[in-house]
Amino acid sequence: MKKLLLFVFAFAMLPLCSSAQEAANAFHDSAFKRGFNIVPSGSASDTLSGVLLVDSTATAVWNLRQYNSKFNIVNNEYENIGNRYFFRVPGNGNMLAKVLTVNPSKGALTLECNASAEYKGIRRSQQPWVYMTVDAPTDTLSLAKCNEARLAFQYRVVSYEDCMGFLANKGFHAATYRIALMLCNVNRESQSFGMRLRLGLVLFDNRYMGAPCEAKLVGNPSPLGEDFSYFPKSSLYMPAPLNAKLPKVHQVVDINVDLMPILKEALRTAESNDILSDTVAGDWEIVACDMGWEMTGTYNAALMVRNLQLNTK
Repeated sequence: MKKLLLFVFAFAMLPLCSSAQEAANAFHDSAFKRGFNIVPSGSASDTLSGVLLVDSTATAVWNLRQYNSKFNIVNNEYENIGNRYFFRVPGNGNMLAKVLTVNPSKGALTLECNASAEYKGIRRSQQPWVYMTVDAPTDTLSLAKCNEARLAFQYRVVSYEDCMGFLANKGFHAATYRIALMLCNVNRESQSFGMRLRLGLVLFDNRYMGAPCEAKLVGNPSPLGEDFSYFPKSSLYMPAPLNAKLPKVHQVVDINVDLMPILKEALRTAESNDILSDTVAGDWEIVACDMGWEMTGTYNAALMVRNLQLNTK
């Protein structure tokens, strides 16, 4: 009888243990099953123009944004076929500008950006870059209370086409996909209080045959709200064989990295460049995530991210 009671107790606790394990993931909707708020270009995240509801009973967590596109997604002009959302160029129904695909059962999101639909011929220097991104708040994670901040997911390039051929200038034209975490300095005693750091991991960049081999620091932050970005060299987060070459189409890449050493290096670099002063990793909190395409040329490319996890210890 005693053994039976122990078994029943253990069985009853299984859902609680499962829920606790799921709650440890800082992403609120890591399977992308709740849908996407549509946000007008250049607007704050609380200014919405529509919703792509994957689950009509839920409230969307992720925001879908695009910049400098011919197609205005604000008007909700899209076609949905099996959780594939097609955004076509006005006046040319056969030309796709963007495609968003969700597979909640596999926790997968695919963003397809067809920049060739945005330009006539190759992109010229005066023409703006095209973006397609998604973003969402995370659980607020204080780095003062953890020794490790582990980001883990898989990704694969679904398709990639260089539509410029020999006209492409690799130093000027690019197709870049990155995932980034936003951090805020919350220590009121720090001289860098209120500043924001975007810690970005480049997953695809045709200029570097994959991901950058050197770190990059971008931006002029201030406590008024401007942020700066730090992109570490790819060898710190990407499997060694992929550090200096593009992943093959459909090749699955596993990312599993503790961000704390990278964050500390970002802070040291920012201090050495007089961007930050008097700050340590414990002053910062992780508050949000964003990812997607930045296109500076007429490329067509799609990339899938799945099994998104962010955990601290």
